[in-house]
Amino acid sequence: MQAGNFFHYTLLFLRLHKRPHENSRYQKFIDLVWRVRVAVLMMLFSLGIGTAGYVIIEHYPWFDAYYMAVITLASVGFGEVHPLSTAGRIFTSFLILFNIGLFAYAISTITGIFAEGGFSKLLSDFRMNRNIENLKGHAIVCGYGRHATEVSQELAKQGISFVVIENSPDKIEELRESTNFLFVEGDATHDDILEEAGIRRAASIVITLPKDADNLFITLSARQINPALRIITRASGTADASKIRRAGANHTVVPEHIGGFYMATLLNKPDLVEFFNLLSNMGPSNVIFEEVSVLQLRPEFQGKTIADSGLRDLSPVSLVAIRHPNGQYELNPPQTVALQAGWHIVVLGNQEQMTKFRQMVLIDALKQV
Repeated sequence: MQAGNFFHYTLLFLRLHKRPHENSRYQKFIDLVWRVRVAVLMMLFSLGIGTAGYVIIEHYPWFDAYYMAVITLASVGFGEVHPLSTAGRIFTSFLILFNIGLFAYAISTITGIFAEGGFSKLLSDFRMNRNIENLKGHAIVCGYGRHATEVSQELAKQGISFVVIENSPDKIEELRESTNFLFVEGDATHDDILEEAGIRRAASIVITLPKDADNLFITLSARQINPALRIITRASGTADASKIRRAGANHTVVPEHIGGFYMATLLNKPDLVEFFNLLSNMGPSNVIFEEVSVLQLRPEFQGKTIADSGLRDLSPVSLVAIRHPNGQYELNPPQTVALQAGWHIVVLGNQEQMTKFRQMVLIDALKQV
């Protein structure tokens, strides 16, 4: 009964303390606890019936009755504690038949949980969920197809925290075995899955599902849940792209258009394409573009001209553009331009240079020192 009470209170605790959107997160744990609970309770039930039966029928002492119930349950073939009467033998025969199936079910259930790796996966998922709950200002990647794989690898290379949402068991196994990415298993069109990925705390979301209808639906849900979210969505065509933007996406990407531009540029500007490859290829030498708000810069850089601030001299990256509040970009800004609040600067560098830039120039790095 003590084991039964333990499992009962464990389930009760989970049901009382889980938040509404965490049903899928804890469902596997509840199912696992339920399977163990049923197996243990059935074994305890058999022991209880056997013990009580030997006490009542054969007038065994309680310990002897319990011992007989245990060896009968386990079918180990030990001898009788005391000679059995006819009624005792009939009772024992029925108890043995009942225990054959019960013991097999209980042992297979308990050993199967460990043999199939369910318990280790459960612990891994709990650690992952804890890490996801600690994220703030992260990105969410919906789907893990060809495009999402490239997006995820690029985000990892840039050191941006992100969570992948994927519904395919094969893709989930690939994420689990081949990457160290944080992920949530489920359908991204469901609000509770978006909540599980921390959409209310996220800064951006990349939606790459193959069906535009699904991408549109997620865009609508994401914009409603988090109005400040930056939404980038894949689209199959220009018509669908405009609809998705009207639904709330900040940017839409049509892969076929990008591929067509790339191939056409190869015809007469192959050197330019090689430069684009330098900016997009994966690897430690990859060049990174990053846009940073002026308000993220340390106070000594804000409100001063580029020349007076010494930004270009101190920083190992190249300042290639400034984005004004109206969305217009000014390429190769002159040294006399003063860095104003509300502006963004676009910098270019490799991974090592970008790390030094963040350490030397950004406020967040100053707070960590």
